[in-house]
Amino acid sequence: MCSQSIFHEDLLQEIFRTTLKFCDESYLVGGTIRDFLRGSHQINDLDIAVDADGFEIARALADALSARASFVPLDRERRTGRVVILRVPQIVIDISTFKGSTITEDLLNRDFTINAMAVNIADAINDRFSEAIIDPLLARHDLEDGIIRMCSDNSMTDDPLRMLRAFRFKAQLGFRIHDETLFRIRESANLVQNVSGERITDELAMILGANRSSETVHEMAESSLLWELFPELLAMKGFRQNAFHHLDVWEHTLEALGKLEDIVESLPSFFEGLSGNIQDYLYEEPVTNRPRIWLLKLAVLFHDSGKPMSASIDGSGKLRFIGHERLSKQIISQISGRIKLASRELLEVSMWVEGHMRTGILTAEKPSERAVMRLCQRFGVNLVGLVLLYLADLTAARGPARNDMEYTRARLGARHAIELTFKREESPVRPLLDGFDLMSLFALDEGPQIGLIIKWLMTEQELGVVCTRQQAIEAVSRYITNTAGHSEHKAL
Repeated sequence: MCSQSIFHEDLLQEIFRTTLKFCDESYLVGGTIRDFLRGSHQINDLDIAVDADGFEIARALADALSARASFVPLDRERRTGRVVILRVPQIVIDISTFKGSTITEDLLNRDFTINAMAVNIADAINDRFSEAIIDPLLARHDLEDGIIRMCSDNSMTDDPLRMLRAFRFKAQLGFRIHDETLFRIRESANLVQNVSGERITDELAMILGANRSSETVHEMAESSLLWELFPELLAMKGFRQNAFHHLDVWEHTLEALGKLEDIVESLPSFFEGLSGNIQDYLYEEPVTNRPRIWLLKLAVLFHDSGKPMSASIDGSGKLRFIGHERLSKQIISQISGRIKLASRELLEVSMWVEGHMRTGILTAEKPSERAVMRLCQRFGVNLVGLVLLYLADLTAARGPARNDMEYTRARLGARHAIELTFKREESPVRPLLDGFDLMSLFALDEGPQIGLIIKWLMTEQELGVVCTRQQAIEAVSRYITNTAGHSEHKAL
């Protein structure tokens, strides 16, 4: 491939020439070279190594460019800065000081061989890209063979985050981690506890955000890295389940993760015309660069984490996991502080984990429309994620107590629930009576009862039972009378 197709855009040329003005010894390195050799037609993330102060050059470059750009201080100690060019698509340039006295030493100190190649920026400008690649570790062979291999024996101990990065590249590129590198990860897995939660979460989001990450998660567990990250999950391994399941809790969880990925890959066959809206929902970013799909997969990993603690045997000798979803929510809440989930991310993942048993009504032969509407009201648009988790969970549970009709009903119920959810989002219903109306018309005191009545009224409106203000007044009057009657009956 000719480098001109990628690197001769006017803005990239300006970036290169301006960087060379600040430092003659400036090199494109790492992922930029890797992605070019893999045939990328557009590279918007540039890694540059300089024989100077990378932090200050990044700051100066951001100031000098004609395009709107901002400087982000990445690592003062290692003298690494970032330039973000605010256009669509965004360009991100990371500039670092050599790790060593020469570019070759810098490459030898990098994480994996596939990221240990460089090209002088002057050669990139002058169309000498391919022939000018500096490759001291013969990385091109590993790139061609699809192998992730550490650059040195000290790679993992120098920066334990590299263990997670190995699995990230496996998930994103579909490469195999070299046996010796896997051995070093197993040997050093406990060091991941020394890595900051923010860095861990960024890598996890990229691992789980990849299209097929279930195999990667399995290998992370085999290497012990997953258990070091989340010791709360280890109790699931080997923990037997009841007759609704054919696998232990951990193997079921991995199976559910794979089933979720199957569903996401086949959205049109599952949901037909709804698939575009579902895709948009899954890849929306509650936090910048962290699409919702990774959070949903995290919820799958933890949805049954409370089972070992909740297990009990009932009077008939059956194994039960009563309340496991609430314990699972507690576990995900505990780890969220450790890995620094954003509050919005925690809210969504907790909602899915705690709510995943509520969607069981969708397997009923004729689920009540009112019950489905209540689910829509309770979870809002995040019912979409909950329904996908539910389908993955159900299809991963193939014990003798299951029957094929459950799966058929579940798919129909799931489609209906998601359709209702999107309709509500597009045309939200406003209650025909507000809190002030209820207090003045029915002599009610301010309090939680007002909210309950409004929720009930909105359900009646959405079902088409109540359409006018007068009908709303009459319906609420009956509701209050009936509710009072039930209360008196209970008191007796």
